[in-house]
Amino acid sequence: MHEYAEIKGYRELENGTELKVFVPKDIREYLKKYQKGGKVESELRLDDPRYISSRQRKAIYATVNDISDWYGEVPEYLKELLKAYYMIEQDRKYFSLSNCSMTEARMFIDYLLEFALKHDVALSESGLERTDNIDRYLWMCLKHRKCCICGAKGELHHIDTIGMGNDRRTLDDSKHRKISLCRTHHTEAHTIGVDSFNAKYKVKGIVYKEGEIDGRLD
Repeated sequence: MHEYAEIKGYRELENGTELKVFVPKDIREYLKKYQKGGKVESELRLDDPRYISSRQRKAIYATVNDISDWYGEVPEYLKELLKAYYMIEQDRKYFSLSNCSMTEARMFIDYLLEFALKHDVALSESGLERTDNIDRYLWMCLKHRKCCICGAKGELHHIDTIGMGNDRRTLDDSKHRKISLCRTHHTEAHTIGVDSFNAKYKVKGIVYKEGEIDGRLD
């Protein structure tokens, strides 16, 4: 569930920030449905009012061109088609790549990259070079089991090691950082070590429970 909301006020606390939020829609049904232990967990996204950057625009057009090569359609037509799909699926209003917000551009880049991962579209460069949100991109790669470095078929790699003597089948690894890597990059990660691999590719992994990521994103 995604809804527009306005932050009407906030108060700084010792361990975080308390928000006063107005949602112009009755969402009590959802609050009751998702309430656990007296609270409802949610994800907060603050819109960036600045205009799309040249780097974002370049990432969008490069990804559209890659999808165009895969689909066999002219880029300009495909760009408008993908924008239409994005607006319908994400419930967004029409926007122009000439003056949309940075937030809109970031969300559209996420949409295009996930489309490429889902449909095995070969990118002309790593998605890591195009994403504005590395954690989100790593999340999508885990969902579609694609290597976050090269886009090939991926497998689960633990950034935080399981440890000798532990059974992977029964150990709770929900607090371990993970990424999806192809066999080649998986082997490289084990060969050169975590620190060197992270320094080379600038990926630190994300924490998730595997059942949750499948259920939430699929």
